[in-house]
Amino acid sequence: MLAIEVELLTGRYAATAHNDRWRAEWPPHPARFFSALVAALHDYDNVDQAEREALLWLERQGAPSLWVDLEPRVGRRQVQGVYVPVNDITLGGDAAIREAEAKLAEAKTPATKRKAEAALEKAKRKAVAVDPQPSDKALETATALLPERRTRRVRTFPVVLPETPTFAFLWPTVDPSPHRASLEQLCARVTRLGHSSSLVRCSVVDRNFTPMLVPGDDGDVVLRVVGCDQLERLEQTYKHHQGVESRALPARSQRYRSASKGTAPTPTAESVFSSDWVLFERVGGPRLVASRGTDLARALRGALIEVHGSQNLPETLSGHTESGPTAQPHVAFVPLPFVGHEYADGAIMGCALVLPRGLAKNDRELLLHLVAKWEKQRADQRGNLTLAAGTLPPFIVRRVDLSAKTTLDPARWCRASTRFVTATPIALDKNPGNLRSNKDGTARKAALEAQQNISDACLRVVGVRPSLVEVSLAPLLPGAQHVRDFLPWPGRPGRTPRVRVHADIRFEAPVRGPLLLGAGRYFGLGLCLPVEDR
Repeated sequence: MLAIEVELLTGRYAATAHNDRWRAEWPPHPARFFSALVAALHDYDNVDQAEREALLWLERQGAPSLWVDLEPRVGRRQVQGVYVPVNDITLGGDAAIREAEAKLAEAKTPATKRKAEAALEKAKRKAVAVDPQPSDKALETATALLPERRTRRVRTFPVVLPETPTFAFLWPTVDPSPHRASLEQLCARVTRLGHSSSLVRCSVVDRNFTPMLVPGDDGDVVLRVVGCDQLERLEQTYKHHQGVESRALPARSQRYRSASKGTAPTPTAESVFSSDWVLFERVGGPRLVASRGTDLARALRGALIEVHGSQNLPETLSGHTESGPTAQPHVAFVPLPFVGHEYADGAIMGCALVLPRGLAKNDRELLLHLVAKWEKQRADQRGNLTLAAGTLPPFIVRRVDLSAKTTLDPARWCRASTRFVTATPIALDKNPGNLRSNKDGTARKAALEAQQNISDACLRVVGVRPSLVEVSLAPLLPGAQHVRDFLPWPGRPGRTPRVRVHADIRFEAPVRGPLLLGAGRYFGLGLCLPVEDR
């Protein structure tokens, strides 16, 4: 067993929640602690390779359990906004010096090192040089450095006060012996966790802890954890932000449940789609609504195929074989609308590449390579990418590991439930008849045929039929749109438009999502939200 104990030396934990600056993070996220270990690794210019190997080993051990005070035993200080002067590091030539230092660190050959050193010296001289006749811009820059002239921005300092000023990260089944000494050295150099005022003492201990929180897909606590390549991703991210610019912590989300509670009933069925998503968050462009989702999905697919070139893609990625569409599950391109909330408006908050369950490792790596290639070729300095095609206005996105937006949380769409309601309408595989007719029960017959169609779709995607299906042309979730607002699907010349319906789908036993149904499921139609059965 590996147990790393963290003592809060001041009895308080100061760290802002990643998705709410007015709230303190609690319990402490494993990803934040791993980042503190990485910072300790780079305390010295020459990195200890044994310590680096220890972190590479640790990132492969999965999400830890936690021994920690839970919410009833935690006090929270009332948060007040404080306006403080902004230290604008872009003034005074600092940016040029940091850029030159970064180039020097990346220099490999003696010639490039000499060139980088010369550029660094030049930047330093320019930063401290006194101009006898400064320009108006230089004077404006200089006066902006004065405290009374600096812009003031609101800052928050949320704090948690647990009853027990100690917590621990636990890996119950691993043997840390080969790396224990290195982990002890790293822990000894971790002096803070979160804000600089949150002082800690960390150590590897031999003690049997009883976990309070354990990883579980049925849990209601979501923490950021690490996975393979986390160390490399943190180091690459640091090269861009240099500890100064704003940044997001690379991580993945993991649900936790209380160890004292029994596990929820194991879902009897699960979707052919997985919770392994590549997320893109909207950061600019017009605020599109769900009815433009299929255009956005096609633009995303087209962008990846374009960077791939003329080579053939595996059918699990392209959805096609030499003879036509593939019958096996493949990657879906899914816009994610804001629905299911009292104030939902159906706006697309981002989109996701939803990978099929059991996707081959080589195919997954190829997909991630395509995404990285797309970013390298088309992203701007901030990592922003533009999706546009046909009548679709430029929609600007950025790839993220985690988002503060609930709509972009895969767990929201992937959790197990006995009830699912459509966020976007299902494009039926067969024409059920006229759902709007009032003649001789035609609409009822068509509705029954549509229900059977959806039942068949569920069987294909989750392996079981629902116990009840209700269909509607009107939206059944707040923020969802009427079927008439959506463009015809598939919208291609010579192709018959599919009948589309919203649906309320219920199963006898919990089914694990994500649930994507119907003919347009690989382009965001038939996206279903798990809801509480009432």
